[in-house]
Amino acid sequence: MLKVITALIAMLFCSMENANASPEQQSLLGSSLTPFGATRAGNDGRIPEWVGGTAFIENQQPLFVITAENYTQYEVNLTAGQVALFKHYSETFKMPVYPSQRTFTAPEWVNKNTYKNTLTTKLNIDKSGFVDALPGIPFPVPASALEVYFNHIARWRGKQLTNTASDAVVHKNGKHALITRKSIVRFDFYNENISSNNFASLIARVTAPASKAGGGVLVLDPLDQLNNARSAWLWDKGRRRAIRAPNLSYDTPVTIADSLRTADDTDLINGSPDRFDWQLLEKREIYIPYNNTQLSSKDIGYKNLLSKHHINPEHTRYELHRVWVISASLKKEWRHVYSQRDFYLDEDSWQVVIADQYNKQGEIWRVSLSFPKFFPDMPGIFPVINVFHDLHSQKYSVMGLQNERRTKNEFNGKPVKDSLFTPSGLKRFLN
Repeated sequence: MLKVITALIAMLFCSMENANASPEQQSLLGSSLTPFGATRAGNDGRIPEWVGGTAFIENQQPLFVITAENYTQYEVNLTAGQVALFKHYSETFKMPVYPSQRTFTAPEWVNKNTYKNTLTTKLNIDKSGFVDALPGIPFPVPASALEVYFNHIARWRGKQLTNTASDAVVHKNGKHALITRKSIVRFDFYNENISSNNFASLIARVTAPASKAGGGVLVLDPLDQLNNARSAWLWDKGRRRAIRAPNLSYDTPVTIADSLRTADDTDLINGSPDRFDWQLLEKREIYIPYNNTQLSSKDIGYKNLLSKHHINPEHTRYELHRVWVISASLKKEWRHVYSQRDFYLDEDSWQVVIADQYNKQGEIWRVSLSFPKFFPDMPGIFPVINVFHDLHSQKYSVMGLQNERRTKNEFNGKPVKDSLFTPSGLKRFLN
């Protein structure tokens, strides 16, 4: 019966690309669908029914562990990138699989806006953004890959994030280097009482190591980055002034990550989608990183966590969840280091949790994994860390480490004023 219901829902969703959903589709929200567009029902006891965001149950034992020796038994529920990790790191890469827990929820006002968006939101004429959306999920009943893509871009992550965290580059021999920065990210789309025209605003300063401390960056992100380019400034310590940064978009290498990821790898995918052709594939059930509370433990040091080739599997948690799957193929008239990119989005939160990236020869090259957990003070799902694997160099980079710090992610702070997100504001932030 569940398969029949799912098929009928899919027929309703995919009837017409870039058309507003119908009242019949809207009525599914809160009934057969959750308030944000996920399938409410469970599946054969392996995926539970969503019942309003259940409290996370800790101290569970894995149901089983997927390894290089047995992954073929579970391959139907793995991505190509996960399989590649088993093949490349056959002696060490593992996936402990735990009981699935659908912990995601969002504030009621976000759910109400999402309900209204169902009938109003549409992609803009260039399909490089969307219009007529209230702060919420823009396309809870998506009809195209780009609508799914923009649900990830516009997903609920709170109104503002303040944190101090470290990013690491882990080399082939297991040695790592850390850069620590304090950041404020204001999710402007969810802040109705500010004058900013940006979709998100970020400011950060480097606090360690000493050789890099005092540096900083300011980034202003519009929604439509095809017609309104991202604005960014870097702090020049020598001249003590903010200078305009070069174009931080598409496949520009991120130097602080040792060029192991591109500008549009951040958040596993971001920016304008215009250089790729996008395809919405069939929903799948995949073992994805989820509810990774242990990864944020202050009892785990970086020496233990940052192992060779990948983070220590003992501290990871994977669960079976339904995911939206979208695939992007590079257009012939454009260049990019990736020829194809496949993205897997948690159906509850709309967050991309796995990204498989292919080189120009059509081979799996990079695999990105996001390890989220539920933050009750948001409330919602947010990554503990994001990990970017380069299978050729056998190096990887990690964003968001806080294990060896007393700080944590803060979501409830009063949104800072627009004046901070300016070159002069960057100077004040660094002093």
